[in-house]
Amino acid sequence: MKRYIKYTLLALCVAMVLGLTGCTSQGGMRQRKHKFQVVSLDKVSGSISEGWRLTLTVANNTASNMRIVTANAFVKQGGRKVARLSLDGEVLLPRRRCSQVVVPLRITLANPIAALSVFNRLRKGDFSGITIDYEVSVAAFASHRQFESQNVSLEELARQFNLGLKK
Repeated sequence: MKRYIKYTLLALCVAMVLGLTGCTSQGGMRQRKHKFQVVSLDKVSGSISEGWRLTLTVANNTASNMRIVTANAFVKQGGRKVARLSLDGEVLLPRRRCSQVVVPLRITLANPIAALSVFNRLRKGDFSGITIDYEVSVAAFASHRQFESQNVSLEELARQFNLGLKK
Protein backbone atom coordinates (compact mmCIF):
# COMPACT_ATOMS: atom_id res chain seq x y z
CA MET A 1 0.00 0.00 0.00
CA LYS A 2 3.01 2.28 0.56
CA ARG A 3 3.69 2.65 -3.14
CA TYR A 4 0.07 3.65 -3.79
CA ILE A 5 0.11 6.73 -1.60
CA LYS A 6 3.74 7.90 -1.54
CA TYR A 7 3.17 10.74 -4.00
CA THR A 8 -0.21 11.56 -2.52
CA LEU A 9 1.29 12.01 0.93
CA LEU A 10 4.07 14.21 -0.44
CA ALA A 11 1.61 16.33 -2.38
CA LEU A 12 -0.61 16.67 0.70
CA CYS A 13 2.32 17.70 2.88
CA VAL A 14 3.36 20.26 0.30
CA ALA A 15 -0.20 21.54 0.06
CA MET A 16 -0.50 21.84 3.82
CA VAL A 17 2.58 24.07 4.05
CA LEU A 18 2.22 26.16 0.89
CA GLY A 19 1.13 29.17 2.95
CA LEU A 20 4.45 29.30 4.79
CA THR A 21 6.23 31.55 2.29
CA GLY A 22 6.97 35.24 2.27
CA CYS A 23 8.17 37.99 -0.02
CA THR A 24 11.26 40.15 -0.09
CA SER A 25 11.64 43.48 -1.82
CA GLN A 26 14.57 43.98 -4.13
CA GLY A 27 14.96 47.10 -6.23
CA GLY A 28 11.29 48.00 -5.92
CA MET A 29 10.14 44.60 -7.18
CA ARG A 30 8.67 41.99 -4.89
CA GLN A 31 10.18 38.55 -5.26
CA ARG A 32 8.96 35.43 -3.56
CA LYS A 33 11.36 34.10 -0.95
CA HIS A 34 10.69 30.64 0.39
CA LYS A 35 10.85 30.62 4.15
CA PHE A 36 9.80 27.00 4.31
CA GLN A 37 10.23 24.32 1.69
CA VAL A 38 9.66 20.58 1.47
CA VAL A 39 12.83 19.39 -0.27
CA SER A 40 12.09 15.68 -0.57
CA LEU A 41 10.10 12.72 0.69
CA ASP A 42 12.76 10.30 1.91
CA LYS A 43 10.79 7.43 3.42
CA VAL A 44 7.23 6.25 4.00
CA SER A 45 6.46 3.59 6.59
CA GLY A 46 3.43 2.34 8.46
CA SER A 47 -0.07 1.24 7.64
CA ILE A 48 -3.61 2.55 7.77
CA SER A 49 -4.28 0.80 11.08
CA GLU A 50 -1.03 1.93 12.79
CA GLY A 51 -0.64 5.30 11.11
CA TRP A 52 1.97 6.51 8.64
CA ARG A 53 5.37 8.02 9.31
CA LEU A 54 6.78 10.22 6.58
CA THR A 55 10.44 11.16 6.71
CA LEU A 56 10.80 14.49 4.92
CA THR A 57 13.76 16.73 4.25
CA VAL A 58 12.60 20.28 4.92
CA ALA A 59 14.28 23.67 4.84
CA ASN A 60 13.22 26.18 7.49
CA ASN A 61 14.88 29.48 6.58
CA THR A 62 13.24 31.48 9.35
CA ALA A 63 14.88 32.91 12.45
CA SER A 64 12.93 30.68 14.83
CA ASN A 65 12.03 27.08 15.39
CA MET A 66 8.57 26.33 14.07
CA ARG A 67 6.15 23.70 15.27
CA ILE A 68 3.35 22.30 13.18
CA VAL A 69 0.82 21.86 15.94
CA THR A 70 -2.17 20.49 14.04
CA ALA A 71 -2.86 19.66 10.42
CA ASN A 72 -5.83 18.13 8.67
CA ALA A 73 -6.47 17.49 4.99
CA PHE A 74 -9.44 16.04 3.16
CA VAL A 75 -8.88 14.29 -0.16
CA LYS A 76 -11.88 14.77 -2.42
CA GLN A 77 -12.90 13.38 -5.77
CA GLY A 78 -15.78 15.00 -7.59
CA GLY A 79 -16.52 17.12 -4.51
CA ARG A 80 -17.03 14.06 -2.27
CA LYS A 81 -14.69 13.37 0.63
CA VAL A 82 -12.70 10.19 0.12
CA ALA A 83 -10.10 10.29 2.89
CA ARG A 84 -8.95 12.43 5.80
CA LEU A 85 -5.32 12.86 6.77
CA SER A 86 -4.49 14.28 10.17
CA LEU A 87 -1.24 15.01 11.96
CA ASP A 88 -0.74 12.55 14.82
CA GLY A 89 1.54 14.72 17.00
CA GLU A 90 3.57 17.91 16.71
CA VAL A 91 6.42 18.32 14.24
CA LEU A 92 9.42 20.51 15.09
CA LEU A 93 11.15 22.35 12.23
CA PRO A 94 14.58 23.57 13.39
CA ARG A 95 15.43 27.16 12.44
CA ARG A 96 17.83 28.15 9.65
CA ARG A 97 18.45 24.57 8.70
CA CYS A 98 17.71 21.91 6.16
CA SER A 99 16.90 18.79 8.18
CA GLN A 100 15.01 15.53 8.18
CA VAL A 101 11.80 15.40 10.18
CA VAL A 102 9.36 12.59 10.85
CA VAL A 103 5.73 13.48 10.24
CA PRO A 104 3.24 11.10 11.91
CA LEU A 105 -0.05 10.91 10.01
CA ARG A 106 -3.36 9.14 10.47
CA ILE A 107 -5.50 8.31 7.45
CA THR A 108 -9.23 7.73 7.79
CA LEU A 109 -11.12 6.49 4.75
CA ALA A 110 -14.55 8.06 4.37
CA ASN A 111 -15.50 5.73 1.53
CA PRO A 112 -13.11 2.75 1.22
CA ILE A 113 -14.24 1.76 -2.29
CA ALA A 114 -13.86 5.29 -3.64
CA ALA A 115 -10.52 5.56 -1.80
CA LEU A 116 -9.20 2.42 -3.52
CA SER A 117 -10.25 3.90 -6.86
CA VAL A 118 -8.45 7.16 -6.06
CA PHE A 119 -5.30 5.35 -4.82
CA ASN A 120 -5.28 3.23 -7.97
CA ARG A 121 -5.48 6.37 -10.14
CA LEU A 122 -2.71 7.99 -8.10
CA ARG A 123 -0.53 4.91 -8.47
CA LYS A 124 -0.87 5.27 -12.24
CA GLY A 125 0.05 8.96 -12.06
CA ASP A 126 -3.45 10.25 -12.86
CA PHE A 127 -4.17 13.09 -10.40
CA SER A 128 -6.99 14.71 -12.41
CA GLY A 129 -10.23 15.51 -10.62
CA ILE A 130 -8.73 15.05 -7.15
CA THR A 131 -8.73 18.05 -4.82
CA ILE A 132 -7.60 18.73 -1.28
CA ASP A 133 -8.98 20.90 1.52
CA TYR A 134 -6.41 21.55 4.23
CA GLU A 135 -5.80 23.49 7.42
CA VAL A 136 -2.49 23.76 9.26
CA SER A 137 -1.74 25.37 12.62
CA VAL A 138 1.85 26.58 13.08
CA ALA A 139 3.48 28.04 16.20
CA ALA A 140 6.72 30.01 16.43
CA PHE A 141 7.78 31.92 19.54
CA ALA A 142 4.56 33.30 20.99
CA SER A 143 2.76 33.60 17.66
CA HIS A 144 0.31 31.10 16.31
CA ARG A 145 -0.91 31.10 12.69
CA GLN A 146 -3.56 29.13 10.87
CA PHE A 147 -3.25 28.36 7.14
CA GLU A 148 -6.09 26.88 5.18
CA SER A 149 -7.25 26.41 1.64
CA GLN A 150 -10.01 24.57 -0.14
CA ASN A 151 -10.29 22.75 -3.46
CA VAL A 152 -6.56 22.73 -4.17
CA SER A 153 -6.03 20.65 -7.32
CA LEU A 154 -3.75 17.67 -6.70
CA GLU A 155 -3.00 17.60 -10.42
CA GLU A 156 -1.69 21.18 -10.30
CA LEU A 157 0.40 20.44 -7.20
CA ALA A 158 1.85 17.36 -8.88
CA ARG A 159 2.68 19.38 -11.97
CA GLN A 160 4.21 22.15 -9.88
CA PHE A 161 6.42 19.74 -7.95
CA ASN A 162 7.03 17.26 -10.81
CA LEU A 163 5.52 14.28 -9.00
CA GLY A 164 5.24 11.88 -11.92
CA LEU A 165 2.08 12.80 -13.79
CA LYS A 166 0.78 10.41 -16.42
CA LYS A 167 1.78 11.75 -19.80
